[in-house]
Formats: sequence, structure tokens, C-alpha cells
Amino acid sequence: MKNKREISLALVVALYSAVVIALGMAAYAVYQYIATPDKTVLGLVFEHSWHVIVLGLLIYATLYAVLYEKVVRPIRDLKLKLYAITRGNLTSIEIDSNVVEITEIAEGVQLLLDEMDRSVPHVSLTALSNCTQKIRSIAKESEALDTAAKDFLMNLSNVIDKMVRELSVAKGKKQESVAE
Repeated sequence: MKNKREISLALVVALYSAVVIALGMAAYAVYQYIATPDKTVLGLVFEHSWHVIVLGLLIYATLYAVLYEKVVRPIRDLKLKLYAITRGNLTSIEIDSNVVEITEIAEGVQLLLDEMDRSVPHVSLTALSNCTQKIRSIAKESEALDTAAKDFLMNLSNVIDKMVRELSVAKGKKQESVAE
């Protein structure tokens, strides 16, 4: 997917609009040439190319600005928020757009976030930390365990500690966003 050249939606719409204007003016020039035989082809090309250039640039600039503000920027904002979600920031999605399709996508992502929050069991981080301490003490004191079992228990406690740290960070971010 990265092999394709990426271009902005605003650019595509604006360019196609300019092309349609050019084709319309060319068709009108052909009609005018047929209807008024006293005009030369070069005169008609010059006369209509000026209109095509001016109208094309005006419509291009207007469409590009409007589409960038109304469509492209909100989609980029949504993409940044989705990236933040992958990094553990599970705060709610707020997109500043009045475009129906974009707000529907944002609402769908918010619904997904809400469901994720409900489906993840709320774990007591203190209880997890206490479990890792208990696992470590068993691994250190137990004479009945061989070295492989002790290493396994120590690794398990390290994994749980890492999860506790990550959950603490994610929980802290979520509480910060709620407080704001």
C-alpha cells in the first residue's frame, strides 16, 4: 500500500474540477467556432484559455481550502487520536467537524473505546503487585523447587510487574483526561 503515490483528497477534487471546467470551456469554444465562422481557432483558444485559467485557479483554491478544512484536517486529527489509542491513551475521541461521515467515524471509534473499556476487567494493581511479591518469596525460599521452576517464577513475576507499570501509566493517562 505504501508503493502508491499518496495525494490529498482536496487536491484530487480540486484538480478534477479544474479539468471539468477546461473541458466545458473547450466544448463551448467548439460550439462558438461552429456558430460564428468569423472567429479564428487561435482567437478562441486564447479567449477561452484565459477563462479556463482564471476559473480553474479560483475553483481549485476554493475547493482545496474548503476540503482541507472540512475533510482532510479532521481525518488527520482522527488518525492522530487513533495512533494515541495504540499507545495506551484511551481518552474519549473529540473531532471538530460538522461533516456527517467524519463524525460518524469518530462516534464509531468512541463506541469501540467504550466497549474496550467495558471488556477489560478492572484489575487491582495493588493486588497484582502483592502477587508478584508472593511469587518472588516462593521462588526464593522454596527448597522443593528446582532452578528452572524458580527461574520461571521470577520471570513470571517480572512480566506481571511490567504489566502493572504499563497499566498504571494507562490508568494515570485516563484519569488525567477525565480530570480535564
